[in-house]
Amino acid sequence: MRQIRSREATEGLWQQARGRLPQPDVLMSSFASWDQVGRWYGGLQEERVKPTAEVAAKAAELTKGASNDEVKLRALYDYVSTHFRYIGIAFGIGRYQPHSAAAVLENQYGDCKDKHTLLASLLAAVGIPAYPALISSSREVDGDVPSPGQFDHVITVVPRKGGLVWLDTTTEVGPYEYLVSPLRDKHALVIWRDKPAVLVKTPADLPYSTMQTFNMEAKLSGAGTLEGNADFSARGDMEYLLRASFRAVPLPQWKDLGQRISLGFGFGGDVSGVTASSPEKTDQAFHFSYKYTRKEFGDWANRRILAPEPAISLPSPRDDELLPLGPSWLGSPTDVRFHSEVQLPAGYRPELPAAVHVKQDFAEFDATYDFKDGKLISERHLKVLMREAPVNEREQYKQFLKTVQDDYGVFIPLFSSSGSSMPRDHKNSSLTTMDTLRNLPDSSNEEATRLESEARDAVAKRDVQTAVSSLYRAVAADPTFTRAWVMLGGLLLMQKQMDAGVEAFHKAMAADPMQPVIPKSLGWSLMAAAEFQDAVSVWQDYVKTHPDDVDGPANLGNCFLKLGRYSEAAAAFESAVKIRGDRANLQASLGSAYLLSGDREKAAAAFSKVADMDTGEDYFNNVAYQMANADLKLPLALDYAKKAVRRVEEESQKITLQDLKVEDSRKIFTLAAYWDTLGWVNERMTNLGVAEQYLQASWKLTQDGVVAGHLCHLYRRTHQNANAIQMCRLAVYRIPMSEQMALSEYQTELGAAKENLKHLTGGTAEGDASGVVIRERTFRLPRFLPGTETAEFFVLLVSDGKSKAFKVADVRFISGSNKMKAQRKQLTGIDFKVPAPDDVPARFVRRGILGCYQYTGCSFVLLDPATVHSVN
Repeated sequence: MRQIRSREATEGLWQQARGRLPQPDVLMSSFASWDQVGRWYGGLQEERVKPTAEVAAKAAELTKGASNDEVKLRALYDYVSTHFRYIGIAFGIGRYQPHSAAAVLENQYGDCKDKHTLLASLLAAVGIPAYPALISSSREVDGDVPSPGQFDHVITVVPRKGGLVWLDTTTEVGPYEYLVSPLRDKHALVIWRDKPAVLVKTPADLPYSTMQTFNMEAKLSGAGTLEGNADFSARGDMEYLLRASFRAVPLPQWKDLGQRISLGFGFGGDVSGVTASSPEKTDQAFHFSYKYTRKEFGDWANRRILAPEPAISLPSPRDDELLPLGPSWLGSPTDVRFHSEVQLPAGYRPELPAAVHVKQDFAEFDATYDFKDGKLISERHLKVLMREAPVNEREQYKQFLKTVQDDYGVFIPLFSSSGSSMPRDHKNSSLTTMDTLRNLPDSSNEEATRLESEARDAVAKRDVQTAVSSLYRAVAADPTFTRAWVMLGGLLLMQKQMDAGVEAFHKAMAADPMQPVIPKSLGWSLMAAAEFQDAVSVWQDYVKTHPDDVDGPANLGNCFLKLGRYSEAAAAFESAVKIRGDRANLQASLGSAYLLSGDREKAAAAFSKVADMDTGEDYFNNVAYQMANADLKLPLALDYAKKAVRRVEEESQKITLQDLKVEDSRKIFTLAAYWDTLGWVNERMTNLGVAEQYLQASWKLTQDGVVAGHLCHLYRRTHQNANAIQMCRLAVYRIPMSEQMALSEYQTELGAAKENLKHLTGGTAEGDASGVVIRERTFRLPRFLPGTETAEFFVLLVSDGKSKAFKVADVRFISGSNKMKAQRKQLTGIDFKVPAPDDVPARFVRRGILGCYQYTGCSFVLLDPATVHSVN
């Protein structure tokens, strides 16, 4: 039954996206024909669509100078679409009769019926006939039951020489002739003026080519920080989503919007300098760009990076349990082209992945990689040719999608001029480390040695196929040549030839079974590729041959955790703890495994032992949070959380603006996280007053979505429903912006927030919380300078352990107007409304913009701490 439910869930999502939900079990109507329905609705709108003097004057103004009817039609569509706010009233539920065109013109808003009526009236005023088309956005019409109750939307049809032009002004920023996906390839009731109303099918595809292009030009520093400029353009459904998003968000919040979009693309770094084309200029593709920064890009610790391009996604899942048994929906045919160039640090070169070229009837995919003038260059191209992959090509589709996803996740090893792909303290920890290969024994066979050298030369020339061929001949000449087997295995795994790569590693292990680097490299590589089941057998064998190396059972335990085999994970961590009982991370992992396996008593015992170890506050905080979520030994969890908070508060007292470092500005995240944990433990213990103090203090610092979810839960418990609803909406808005959350935690926290919101509102829409976030970071000030002046400042907020709120202790000018520089005193009196939750002194730093603006007055706006990466 699980498989059927999963497939049905996927199919339900497809039906919703395509506007093809199942019909209700019973449909009834008092109308005898579709023409009767048409005459009925035509009578309701007939008088209201007639142009008045005001409507005719506006039409003349908007079409003045238009050279032909096509230009007039586009001008009037753009006007009604972009200048009139759409307020939806369900067609089958609310009133059936539209307002008059003159009233809509005056009100500047309306529902779908009103916007059609105004557009049709304006067009009539310039001699272009237009007609209403009733359509359902959720279902296909049952042609045997003529009833207005089957429709929930009205769009516009304009007969032209080349055929019918379909227009939907409710999109507001949809291009000319754009219909959203649920309205395409559907029957609509077109109500003609001079002939019977009939069901007519809407276009299956958009009348213009759809595309997405992405370009990233970036530079990678020697410290692993990627800085680049990203540009994205789109035409089609993605274009409409972006236009609507940028139009709905005020310009000062475009940075936050860009951050969310970038996260959706798969980029976890920081976004700044967001610019975009006008959402209302719909005659060209929508374009936006931003600056992107990511520290420790990719797997920098192991000197491996990714091509900085968005994930290419298709709406059909690869998992056979989720994929419906019929044709696989792919969406509208489209052309996706992603390009990136990364300037590598001096002395580094990449080991390029093999090119990918896949062609099927339903889609084509190509990926190429190059290294030129010190730049890693990547090109990915997806061309969707059909709206559905046929059911008889189901296996080809699954393999196609796997190829696309595998290519996106491929790591590209980097090698320095010394030959090493990793820093010195990480040598011998990955198959891509050239120094590790040099430490393995040479072959006594001259031909095998020559072929291995030939393979190295081929790799240097980015000729992977020649390298693989040479290595196969090398190990044929000397089957005990361990180094060649390892190099061959690494190249094969990098090409996603998993079976062959694993076999090569096993040949190496058979040749030198006591060499620990070989199975370790294989195990880590399989874990990095999320092949945890295969990694299990590797680590199990490693434990047998190297029983005293703690890495064996520790990594085995991590694999079992990922696979949900919690009892086996606990057993593995028990073995690891026996080897290194002084490592707090192993003790904490053991407690987690016990907890997940349902053995609360052993989990409590394991977590209790963390207190006896000389450990940092991270383990105290993390263990306390897990215990709180499980309602496990809450007094001990409280003790751990207090210890962690006290340490971080005491450490924060060293922060000064005179000697401010970047890491000082980031300590706000640790303080906020630990306050959240302490608040959450108190909430679990029903110390609700104390819990609110810590959770509110944490929220004020970083506006973290998880903290908002905790406050939502607390307010729901205390029946403060208005506060609960607001915090739930903030949680839903902010959780996707978190960079530190694992996918499982993300799903859990977001699901809990949505469930609470659904309970509190009875299923009401989530609502937009972005305005609340920016308002809480904005502090209005009396005007103190004329005109417009701005400058950036750091403020140091301090609690003395006695007062109940943080106060400004110091201010530091960063950059901007010299006139504003002299106004630093304006910041010292601001009440930032950050409560001090306990009696231990603490301090943190915030960065913000102090500005006076000609028309809106003066204010200080705090920047999101996640966007602060320098002290200059």
